[in-house]
Amino acid sequence: MPFTLTTSFSQVLSHLVLIAICLTSFILWPDIHHWAYQLVFAVTLTIALIFFIQHLFTLRQFHTQFVLLEQGVGKLNHQYEFIQWRAPIVTVFASVIFIEFEITAAKKLKKTKQLVIVWSDMLSDKEYRSLCRELVKLQSTL
Repeated sequence: MPFTLTTSFSQVLSHLVLIAICLTSFILWPDIHHWAYQLVFAVTLTIALIFFIQHLFTLRQFHTQFVLLEQGVGKLNHQYEFIQWRAPIVTVFASVIFIEFEITAAKKLKKTKQLVIVWSDMLSDKEYRSLCRELVKLQSTL
């Protein structure tokens, strides 16, 4: 069964919490009144803000699809075959899938490991329950 994931409220909220934690670290910078230090602080804060704003805009257009086949094998976006290299973590709010796939770049085969977090509101209730059943079934085999 194919699962189509789109941006969800939980996903955006988790990113906002991460952004808030990262930006609160700027409160802990010492209050030194030297122009070079103030410049470094301002540039670092500006770069962090630009990065996080760009990340949130990119997140608005998030869309991916994957299919779970048998024995921990699947396809991501209809082109990348992946294997699950670790047993998934299944909870009521989110499921975590550990995948590994191969990418050919510059005539080299590169294995890439990624973490896929599926929030429960990224799918309909029926689809999320179906995904959880498949992942729990897979947990016993990995």
